[in-house]
Amino acid sequence: MRVATRVVFKISNTFSEWSKGFDADRSNQEAAGITPIFRGVSENDPSTVMAILEAEPGVLARHMEGNPDVAATGHIVGSEEFSNWLSS
Repeated sequence: MRVATRVVFKISNTFSEWSKGFDADRSNQEAAGITPIFRGVSENDPSTVMAILEAEPGVLARHMEGNPDVAATGHIVGSEEFSNWLSS
């Protein structure tokens, strides 16, 4: 069963810069079984990003844990707020 995970987090650079790094990691995301659905920046705070990703439970956490490519995008590791969403 795949779940959609909403992740809200802080970045240390611009959304455009972060997006380039996120997109460059697409092949690693796909290899891990992660499908990006949406990514966007807060209209009120340019340092806050939201991404919605779909994967099997636990896959996203394993992909992010200790992955230097995540921090290299400007993603501030440890700032995440996760919530999972199930479809019927």
